[in-house]
Amino acid sequence: MKRIAAFLLVMFSLFSVSAGDYQDIAMSFAPSSTYGYYGAMGLEDSLRADISVSLGLSSRFEAIAGIVTELTPDIVDENTFYLEFDYALLGKRSTASKVAGSGINMLLGIGGFYSRTFSSREQGAGAYLSITPLTVGSPVTGRREKFMKTNVGYDFINNRMVVSFSILTFDLYVRGTYRDYL
Repeated sequence: MKRIAAFLLVMFSLFSVSAGDYQDIAMSFAPSSTYGYYGAMGLEDSLRADISVSLGLSSRFEAIAGIVTELTPDIVDENTFYLEFDYALLGKRSTASKVAGSGINMLLGIGGFYSRTFSSREQGAGAYLSITPLTVGSPVTGRREKFMKTNVGYDFINNRMVVSFSILTFDLYVRGTYRDYL
């Protein structure tokens, strides 16, 4: 697990060297509540931490790769890796200049996940749709907060619906901010 997380971090960091105009990079953290989502264990309630890296692909599209790790009841026992593509619905998320994109936005996304529980060696994998009804901030400002992100999907291995939500996600941009255009 540590190798995969380190590989993703290095891959996105090296990609920033050759990144084009819209390719801003953000590190994200969110506590999230899950109900069967990403989990091979069934519909147990749990608290998890979502740590991810997002990469701007265009003025409206971004890709997000991350890991969701369990905090309760068993810390780091169940982990999920995911890849998601989001589209900004209310305007440009970035203008590739020192002028900020839409400061208030809404995201619609599609993604896939793979989860693994270490104690029982159970697995889960599937696809999901996500909606973030409110984002405040943009890459140019250097940070963005996402409110009430909700994911609904299907675990193909365990043959069940999965749901998760995160009340607040913090994106801190390390590339593509106003400092890069001074």
